Amino acid sequence: MFYPIIIAVAVVAVIYNILLYCHKDDDNDYTPVATTTPESNHKETTHMEGTYGTKQLAWEIIKNIGSEPELPEVGRIHYDYQGRSFVMHVSDDSSFVTLVMPWCYAFSKFDIDEFARVRQVINGINIWEDVTVCYSYSDSDQVGVHLKKQFVFIPQLPYLEEYLKFMMEFFFKTARRLDLEIEKSKIQESCQKETDI
Repeated sequence: MFYPIIIAVAVVAVIYNILLYCHKDDDNDYTPVATTTPESNHKETTHMEGTYGTKQLAWEIIKNIGSEPELPEVGRIHYDYQGRSFVMHVSDDSSFVTLVMPWCYAFSKFDIDEFARVRQVINGINIWEDVTVCYSYSDSDQVGVHLKKQFVFIPQLPYLEEYLKFMMEFFFKTARRLDLEIEKSKIQESCQKETDI
């Protein structure tokens, strides 16, 4: 007997709250800002036409940090910074660049122990570092270890020179860790051999 009354009161309460909520929204005087209007699209297009493409922007920023960029291949800017070589893969069709520090470590592909050691170190570093470590074979018997990172590079970013230096610091940090971990691995192996004898 009381159940229909309780259900009716609950329904009335729900309807009242819905109407109250809708009424509050009607009283709200905010007007959403139009994000795309023909005028703003025209201004944005005009503004972007006056800026550098990604390739020209990267070229200018590399010069501004004191390096001499070279363009030996299409889409690749080569330069040296603090004694290390870098290659930046860049395209005007993308807002991202890929920066590579090539040949930060090398060894013979016939040295099986070194290959196993380096591969283990690379796997460990790739778990924790911001820069990816990879290796490749050359035409000679050398295996080259390279560092690589992709990041956004657009004119809207403030302090682009400092931003690029900051990104390259990840490379120097990872290169130091790579050398340190390989040396530690060699020492551990030699200590293990001595204890086995």
